[in-house]
Amino acid sequence: MQTLRYDALIARAKKSVFGETAGNNTSLKEGDGYDFAQIRPYMYGDNVRRIDWKSSAKTGEIQLRSFFEEKEINVHVVAQMNGSMHFGIKRMKQEVMAEVVAIIGFSAVKNSDNFSLCIFGEKLLWSSTPSKKEAGVRRAVKELLSISPIGRKLNEDSIKHYALNQIKKRSLLFIVGDFFEIPHIEAVAKKHEIVIVKIRDKFEEKPLHVGSVMVVDPQTLKSEKITLNSDFIDSYTKRQKQFEKELGGYFKKNNMRNITVYTDENPYIKLCSMMGRI
Repeated sequence: MQTLRYDALIARAKKSVFGETAGNNTSLKEGDGYDFAQIRPYMYGDNVRRIDWKSSAKTGEIQLRSFFEEKEINVHVVAQMNGSMHFGIKRMKQEVMAEVVAIIGFSAVKNSDNFSLCIFGEKLLWSSTPSKKEAGVRRAVKELLSISPIGRKLNEDSIKHYALNQIKKRSLLFIVGDFFEIPHIEAVAKKHEIVIVKIRDKFEEKPLHVGSVMVVDPQTLKSEKITLNSDFIDSYTKRQKQFEKELGGYFKKNNMRNITVYTDENPYIKLCSMMGRI
């Protein structure tokens, strides 16, 4: 399979991330980082270079400037490469997935965090070692675009096993896919902080009235003739809305942040709207 717009995709993702102003990640743990936390009374053993003499003069007690400690985050991305990723009216879902991975990867590099990608279909198809370099992100995106999703089914058990046993430290785990089934990853959510990124095409949620068409299932490769009329679309969209309600409830119950990125949207804007900054 020929890679999909790799150079343009990388350039767009890199411009989006490095063209914005963002600081390093911080934790709630105080230390010797650079983000100011508070002025507090001096305690034995504190670094005397942190004394705030102006505040000390006002209060009559020695006051100390404390800062949030810089915290390195392990960012892992799981890309679900099943057959249904081979679809899209304006852009292929696989291409949008690759741009999402690029944005997350470059954001991690910018914040000096470790980034890695693993790609799953019926099994683990490819994985990268954690890296803080742009080259690691570029290679991951290229591999993601080079793998054909056609005819592939998703093995959720292999994803759960990998996340629970191969990712040793608690990590920020992005799982990217189209999620037309409940993933059942509640055990993974207890170990890692999970962010779900759904890649969808609007046609999948509400098809257009186009009459009789021959469709091919990209997972089983079986073809079938269907009629996209009002009755079919009304019934389909009703079932889809009910499923989305159940899926959203599942994510909420297990404290998983989630967002939907459509193929006609800018992934960076959608990710920022959820993450605040990335």
